[in-house]
Amino acid sequence: MAEPHIPTSLTNMEVAIHTAPLPEEAKVLVFVEANAHVSHVMSLSAQAARELVVGLLKAIDIADPEGGDDAWWDRG
Repeated sequence: MAEPHIPTSLTNMEVAIHTAPLPEEAKVLVFVEANAHVSHVMSLSAQAARELVVGLLKAIDIADPEGGDDAWWDRG
């Protein structure tokens, strides 16, 4: 088993999410990669994978909305 990789700073992370359908099943294999290290592997139903992606997209939009105005850090 690989040793866990714990990042020293969460603000300097490059995160990528990779997905692959599992054959003969209605499931999706999801790999979360942080700074070139796989940090999580999940097997999700297709609906759960969709909800995860939509939730991440909503979180990105809240953090950095189009136009750069009214980001969560600008709200007081």
